Parts: sequence; structure tokens; C-alpha cells
Amino acid sequence: MSRPAHRFPRFVLASLVGAALLAFAAAAVLAAGPPYPDPVPGQVVYDTAGVFDAATVGRATATIQAIAARTGAQVIVYTQVKPESDTPELAQADADALDTQWGVGRKGFDDGLVILFDLDASRCHGQVQLDAGSGYAAAFLGNDERQAIYENDMLPLLRSCDLDGALLAGLAKVDANATPEHAARLQTARQINAIVGLIGAPVAFLLLSGWAFFHWRRYGKDPIYLDDPSIHMPAPPPDLTAASGALVADGRSTRRTLTTALLDLASRGYLRFDEAKQVVGKEVSIQVLDREAPVSTEMQLARRRPLGQAETFAYEQLDERAQAGLVDKSALLDFGRKTPDFDKLLERHVTDKGWFTEPPGQVIRRWRIRGVVEIGVAALGAFGGSSAPASGLVLLCLGVGAAGIITLVLAQWMPCRTVPGSMISAMLAAYRRTLEKTMAEARSMDQVVREADLAWLASPDQAFVWSVALGLQDQAQAVLERSLADVRAGAAQPGSVWLPVWYSSGGGGGGQGLVTGSAASGLAPGLMSGSALPDIGGMMAAIGSIGTAPSSSGGGGGGGGGGFGGGGAGGGF
Repeated sequence: MSRPAHRFPRFVLASLVGAALLAFAAAAVLAAGPPYPDPVPGQVVYDTAGVFDAATVGRATATIQAIAARTGAQVIVYTQVKPESDTPELAQADADALDTQWGVGRKGFDDGLVILFDLDASRCHGQVQLDAGSGYAAAFLGNDERQAIYENDMLPLLRSCDLDGALLAGLAKVDANATPEHAARLQTARQINAIVGLIGAPVAFLLLSGWAFFHWRRYGKDPIYLDDPSIHMPAPPPDLTAASGALVADGRSTRRTLTTALLDLASRGYLRFDEAKQVVGKEVSIQVLDREAPVSTEMQLARRRPLGQAETFAYEQLDERAQAGLVDKSALLDFGRKTPDFDKLLERHVTDKGWFTEPPGQVIRRWRIRGVVEIGVAALGAFGGSSAPASGLVLLCLGVGAAGIITLVLAQWMPCRTVPGSMISAMLAAYRRTLEKTMAEARSMDQVVREADLAWLASPDQAFVWSVALGLQDQAQAVLERSLADVRAGAAQPGSVWLPVWYSSGGGGGGQGLVTGSAASGLAPGLMSGSALPDIGGMMAAIGSIGTAPSSSGGGGGGGGGGFGGGGAGGGF
């Protein structure tokens, strides 16, 4: 009769033990990271899975503390029950996450090692990773060496569920490798890396960019010459063509120099531009005219000023490509290949005249090459630094690359005018003001010529060419718009309105230099571009496209990698 009294306590005891075991297992699973609980100061072994006995934890702690005292390297052991991390890659990710969250290893040295046990519910099988920081992997144990420790020293014990022996065997090899010599090598390398990055990078940037800035100040900066808005230049200097004037004003060859040269040739009666509308955009061809043929009085006046060698070269190249006097689109594309030669001749002209110390394009190319070389060397060095990895080298290369960008920016300002060239530049600026001031209120290009009262500015064609050379094409269009507005309103006679005789559009044949009475209703057909007003901006864009050359065709067990930087080693058991 006494047995029932004993059965109830035994049942309760068994239930309590089972519940405790289930609670312990559940707590272990819930503790699996990431995220991980915060680290405890001074603790280096975290046996959340409860697989090590106290003696093993004590010996492991003593070994790890000795390693830290001897080398400064930090080692963390962490166990957890996480059945889902059943591959080396998943265990590697867990180890990387632990390092990222806790910051294992000294900052700047990356000399941390995480020994992670991801176990299944049996606590006898799972994954082990020896995950190292980049500094630890480089100075102490690399991927292959850590993998050998796992396979040769730990795995045989892990297979027999001797996790205590496996941990101590692995730590023994880690301890034997953690020598002061290895630590000193890491410290020296990281100090050099810091010096290269923190000191070398700014020094390299300052030296290279300062070198370029010094050359600009010493050799590229123009001499100072007084320029004041009250100064108005009466005439351009001798031997200064409109194209070379554009070059001196800009300091280098631009698209406007060739455009100005072509307009100068047209104003002399050597060329004529014919515009044909296409489905998309416009197509411009050039008629090359006989230089000996009779021309108008205005063109004879324009021919008084001599042509430069570059302008003559452009005319001859167009003449060679003309078929029955016409240079079509394909021939103009071929002509574009000669644009660099035109630029060289024009730059040689301004240099021979003593207006520049060197041809501007040559100076710009030289400094651009230097900038590109600096950027190229920086890119190669940065690639090598990221592969090493060596953050100091990457930072140094960033400094060199930034200096290369500065050099590229300064390259366009390196051409240096001489004292006479600076005088001409200031005079051209004054001439631009004079012409701009005259055009601001003028109702026609003829009025510009009259009110400017410049002996050399003898025709509207010349005024138009020089306005383009000095970047006043918008003002020139405004004058023409006012002229045509006066004709419509009856305030001006049609015959008084000047339009460029050397430009025709829409297939109307040759143009008229003046709007005559017969053209009053249509406003000079053949000279307009799709509207009653001549689109000077569109005309300049069309002419500016001439000379554009066509483009030429022309760890172990899945170890290694991860956010820890040094890679992982290990596998399943």
C-alpha cells in the first residue's frame, strides 16, 4: 500500500529534470549569434554551449592570456548550439560577425583570432572555424597553416567528441606560433603602413600638386599688364589675324579659332557655306571659290589684311578635297583630320611672333600627360594596395591621384603669354569692350562700322568676323534682329540691311549682302534658316561642326574570405 506514495515523487523529479534539460537546451539555442551578447571584460572563453569542463576553460584562458601578454594578439573562443550553421561558409559568417561586433584584435593591427564552435543539438558534431584578422593571418598563421591545425590536430579529437582535447590541441599550436618576432614584424609593417598613409599621402599630394602650381606660377602665369574698362583699342596689332586673335584671347586653340578662320576666308570671297536641312539637323557644305575671281568692294577691303599660314593651309586643304568646287559632308569629315595641323600652324604663328613662350597646345599636352601618368600610377598602386592589402599604400595613391587631377586642371592654364602677348591680350579685351559697346545699341552692322569709326574695320563682314573671334556672336545676332525689325516696321529701307553674302540656307542659291526691295516680303530667301530671321546661333553651330573628325573604331573546408580580413579555416565534424 506504500508504493503509490513513492511513485508520485519520482514522477515529479523526472519531470523537473527533463524540464531543466529542455530549458538548458532552449537557452543554448536562443544564445546563438549573431547578434552576440556583449563581451565580458577579461573573459576570453565563452562556452555558451556548455561543452568544456572547468579545467579546460582555465587552461585555455591561461594560454590565451599568455599569448596576449607576449604578442598583443587577441584570441577569443566561443561555442554555441546552432544546428542551422551546418556548412563552413555559414560558420565563417558567424565568426566574421563576432569579430565585427566585438572588434577582436587591436585596432590598426587586426591581430585577432576567433575560434568558433557551431554545434548541433548533440553537441558532438558541427562546424569549427579558426577565423583570423588580416594582421594575424599575415604575421602569425595564414589560412593554410590554420587549416593544417584544424585537420591534423583538432579534427581527430572532434570526431571522437573530445571537444576539450581538440580546443587545447589547437591552442597549443597557436601558442607555439605566437612569438615576439612575429609580433614585431606585424608592428613594424603596420607602423610603416601608417607612415605611408598618414604622412606619405599628404606629402605626395603637396609635392606633386605644388610642383605643378610652382611651374604655373613660374612659367605659366602671364606677366601682369594693365587692363581697364576705360581703355578702348583702336585697331588690332599688325600680323594679328582674327583666328590668331581668338587664340591669344583664349590662351589656347579652341573650336572658335578654326570657325573664325573659315569665316575670315569667307569674308574675303574665298569660301561660301551652303546649308541643307536634313530630317534630323542640318548639313553644311563648302564652296571653294577662285581666289583670283572678281569680288565685291567689301571683300576687297577684307583682303587688305594679310592671311596667316594657318588660314592659307585651311583653304588649300579644302581646295584639295573640293569636287567641282564643292566640299561635301564626307570631304569635310576628312578635312577634320587636318584640324590638329591647323592648330599647330596657328600656335606656331603666335609663338614666332613672340606672343607665347611655347605653342599652347604643346604645353597643355605635356602637362596633361603628366597628370594622366600620375593618375595611372595611382590607380595601379591602389589596385596593388587593395590586393595586398595595404591601406597606407591605397591612401598614398589617393594622394598621388588627387595631385594628378590638380595637374590636369592646371594644364589648360600652363601656356604662358610673353609681355608682348599679355599686352595684346589686354588690347583684345579692350577691343572686345569697344565692339560690344558699339553693338549694344546699333540697329545694323553698317551702323556698327560707322559708329566704331575704326579705319581697319571697313565692312560689316569684318565686324562680324571679329565679333565671332572675340565671342560676340550673340551680340551680332541681336544687331541683325534689330535690323530686320526696323525693315518690317518701315523704319529702315530694305536695301540698308546687311546679311552675310557668303552663307546660304535651304537651297536658295547665292545670297545677297543686303535685303533688297524684291526680297522685302520674303526677307532675302536663301539667306534665312527656316524663319524670317537669320539664326546666327544655328549658323555658327553649323559652321562650328566643320572640322570635326570621325571617331576612331576601334581557409579550409570552404575557409578563406569574409569580413574579418584574414580568412577562415576549419570545417565540419
